Amino acid sequence: MKRRHVVAVVSELADAPEIPRERVVTADGYLDGGEWADRGATIVNLCRSYRYRAKGYYVSLLADARDQTVIPSVETLEGLSEPFGLFRSLQEVGVATVDLVEMRTRRANAEIAHALAYFGSCLDPRFRAAAQAVYREWPAPVLRLEFVREADEWLVAQVSPVPLQQLEPAERAPLFEALSNEKLVLRRGSRSPRELKRASIALLVDPDDPFSPSTPETLDRFERVASSMNVYVHRIGMDEIGKLGEYDALLIRALTGVREPAFQFALRAEALDMPVLDDTQSIIRCSNKVFLEELLRREGIPTPRTLVATSKTSWEQLCELGSPVVIKLPDSSFSAAVHKISTREEYQQRGAEMFRRSPLIIAQEYLPTEFDWRITVLDGRVLFAARYYMARGHWQIRSQDATGTRYGKVAAIARASAPAPIVELALRAAALIGNGLYGVDLKEGADGPVVIEINDNPNLDIGYDDAADGRIIYEDIINYFLRRVEEARTPEPANKDSVARTTAARSPGKPPKRHYRPFEVAGMELEYPVVDRDLNAVSLVEEGFRILSGRATSDVDLGAVAFSNEIADHVFEVKTPTPNRSLRAAEAALFDGVQRFSTTLREEFGARLLPTGMHPWMNPAKARLWSRSNARIYKAYSRLFDVQTHGWMNVHASHLNLPLGREREGVAIYNAAALLIPYLPALAASSPMYDGELQPAVDNRLAWILEHQARIPESCGSIVPEYVESFADYRKRILAPMYQALDRLPDADVLRHEFFNTRGAILRFSRQAIEIRVLDTQECVKLDVAIAVFVRTALRSLATRIIKGRIALPPQEVLVDDFRSTIQDGSRARVSAPHLSQDENRDGTGLVGVGEVLRGLLADARKVVRKDEADYLDLVEGMIDSGSLSEQIRARLMPFVNDEEAFTEAARHLYIELADCLEGNEPWTGRGLANPSTSA
Repeated sequence: MKRRHVVAVVSELADAPEIPRERVVTADGYLDGGEWADRGATIVNLCRSYRYRAKGYYVSLLADARDQTVIPSVETLEGLSEPFGLFRSLQEVGVATVDLVEMRTRRANAEIAHALAYFGSCLDPRFRAAAQAVYREWPAPVLRLEFVREADEWLVAQVSPVPLQQLEPAERAPLFEALSNEKLVLRRGSRSPRELKRASIALLVDPDDPFSPSTPETLDRFERVASSMNVYVHRIGMDEIGKLGEYDALLIRALTGVREPAFQFALRAEALDMPVLDDTQSIIRCSNKVFLEELLRREGIPTPRTLVATSKTSWEQLCELGSPVVIKLPDSSFSAAVHKISTREEYQQRGAEMFRRSPLIIAQEYLPTEFDWRITVLDGRVLFAARYYMARGHWQIRSQDATGTRYGKVAAIARASAPAPIVELALRAAALIGNGLYGVDLKEGADGPVVIEINDNPNLDIGYDDAADGRIIYEDIINYFLRRVEEARTPEPANKDSVARTTAARSPGKPPKRHYRPFEVAGMELEYPVVDRDLNAVSLVEEGFRILSGRATSDVDLGAVAFSNEIADHVFEVKTPTPNRSLRAAEAALFDGVQRFSTTLREEFGARLLPTGMHPWMNPAKARLWSRSNARIYKAYSRLFDVQTHGWMNVHASHLNLPLGREREGVAIYNAAALLIPYLPALAASSPMYDGELQPAVDNRLAWILEHQARIPESCGSIVPEYVESFADYRKRILAPMYQALDRLPDADVLRHEFFNTRGAILRFSRQAIEIRVLDTQECVKLDVAIAVFVRTALRSLATRIIKGRIALPPQEVLVDDFRSTIQDGSRARVSAPHLSQDENRDGTGLVGVGEVLRGLLADARKVVRKDEADYLDLVEGMIDSGSLSEQIRARLMPFVNDEEAFTEAARHLYIELADCLEGNEPWTGRGLANPSTSA
């Protein structure tokens, strides 16, 4: 192996006579390749120009293509030309900076210094640490740094690369000295690894606003908590709307209102599809009390007696509310433009002022209390609770007179201890506005609590509102943004066949692990219909989620296990949101999830979950689409396809998700899936009947899947994946035709994502995972996991043989024929499988029993299975020997097929047994498995 070395590239040799000739090459010479293409080299690019398409640019570009370390890289060149991104990256790693906008106002009187950094080394000791930190983020041979002194700290104000020809003779010497120190260059030649930030949040603040909803000290704490969660938070001012696109999310901590500057930031964030608190709809709704009064009254939310008054409203009409009475402008805030009046004269005076500003005002019953409750709600859950006491000697929490402004005390209450009636009413009221951040003000009256108003952008101040619950308040806000940012990065609905939270999924608060080795981890999802005591499908998924989470939602995260919806609103999905190294842990988590949701269904509704790949007698025409989320996507599916059919409303699958590893490995795993998928229905089929009858196929779910999306054949192919040579080939041959087909259809762009591909195995580039989707759900989690262990290990064996060139890939049409045979005939199928069976096992037609194929795969799987998963393969062996669950169900019911009443009763009893198996996590006794004792 050639020794790793450092090579300098210059425009002309005369540019750097100081460098030994064996260590320097011209740009032309380097671009020609030859000996300079050594992949072990470190290239120091000292060309005269780095501009786009200049020779210096191509030097850095080709060095990257040649798998060489290059200083500077193209990414560094691009980053150094964009000041805002440059400074943000420095701030993220703790480099003290002051940006260029601020420098314009400070330069005249500021103390400024400059320094040159050579490969991160700086001669001036004051700037050595900063120079090294800047170089780690933006490695260039020579960087000119400008610093401004603020108090006792030097802040980085400007960073720019310096071409060789711009250096004075005295400045060139340190460069060539550093260049001759190979250890120095090699040690700093690549960016030091650092944890990738999970998200960046812009914090909109107005330092001049006396009514800011959070103090600077509060924002300091928010930033500290965010930093500990690997989230970058940066404050932006009211004149920095142009920078908004550099962030992932926006939190507004400035005065909101339709006419306030902050509203424009909310509009811009929504246009950029960024999560924002608060959104424009919430601001509009909360900022107008006329709207709130109408909304709360219409929805039956208790409020003080209220009247929307006009200039024609008489004093006598107001007196019907009692005396005194409170009058407010519709868009008043912070107790401003709110008056308590007791006489006609006061009404005439105050009312005249208000009606000049608004044609409508709010008159409200006066309810004197010692304090108001403030329940702050985020995303339908209590964030924190507090009592806001009235200012001393005043009837409001804020009093302003000639002596100044006074506030009543704030007494935070642990949110778990807040009175249930207060919390329940606050959550009901906030849900009418949206799922943002709201402060609900309530009073306790003789007849129970009443809502006074709902505020967007509520106060959060350190030492006051957070005094009881502390850090968790800030964590909840950050996790709110993280969920939405990460959802936006992978915009996938839960649809009929699938959407995986795959191996890239992770728990809140944990940094992402970007890459796993092939087969290092696995993720699973299982789908079940919800049924009543008579096993009829019922739409109770949303209600069950509401009970479990305390709010209306499409997802429930319980840590090791999570729940979500499917396209049909009666179908429930349970999944492992984080990858598991051992599928034994996945079994425990998934079974726990099944138990939790089953308990909720049983205790609240007398309902349960039903296993197997299809409901045996439901009418799909009567099923309903999920409406709580992803409505545009589901409506698009409904417009393009006949979704009121079994292939959409009555299919329940088990999905296995595995990491791709490097491209070569990922391509091999994908092609291995094509070699394995045709034979899996013989093992995993569990759908022998629908429409109340036994049907011709063994795996009727897959028989429907073969046809359900056939209007756009580019989206499904033959279900068996086509071979690919690279990821680019996959994008070209699989994704591109699918997207082109969608582009030809009106209003179909919402489906233009990876999830629209319904092949039996698909690549999830957004998550660096492969998803296997041809497995019917079994009668218990234990056997779903057993099949997943078999698939995982069989794929591992096949992929290894592909990489080593030890297996010939048969024509895809042969695999498709085998697939259709196993769907139809199950374990009785005769298949070609030229890549998986020895010739001595074949009959005169060249076919072999699929059972022999599966046994061969099982033997190979046993060689590579994890020790803690080996006993699952014993279960698989029993399933191969006895036939699939579908075939066992058929055998039990066949004696009754000529007697409709007897058949119906036998089927009902059988499926009740299967539902019991799911709740007990035990294989059905009708299978006759010898050893169903694998522990959960």
